Amino acid sequence: MIFAQFARFALVLALLAGAVGCGGGNSQEMELGGINTGDMLDGLLARTMRALNSVNSMETAQAAVPVLDAINDDFDDLIYHVPKLSENGRAEMAAKAKKSLPQIQDMAARINDMPGLSGVLGPSMNAMVEKITLLL
Repeated sequence: MIFAQFARFALVLALLAGAVGCGGGNSQEMELGGINTGDMLDGLLARTMRALNSVNSMETAQAAVPVLDAINDDFDDLIYHVPKLSENGRAEMAAKAKKSLPQIQDMAARINDMPGLSGVLGPSMNAMVEKITLLL
């Protein structure tokens, strides 16, 4: 039963991997102190996918939690800096966040629907959804 859940989870991640974190094309309006916040968002989403792609057992799910929590801490940094962007930069960040949010919400919902994973990964993924929502 639990193996079937992990297999289904891996399939879902493979399907979503192409949609999340499709970077590139971030304008200079999103730059702050030489760092492109759009690239930061792309990187956080890519790190999330790598962390979740490593999950194939309960042990690897537990090992992914501190990685996801570190990503959430980095989202906090991004959230802190976004108000410093120009109006256009904030609008571009909101558009990028809006584009990525449905896929992250879908991953979180699927995790929450899997009894073996919901208690382990659910809190981190639910926090991530909240943080991305703050970027809108």
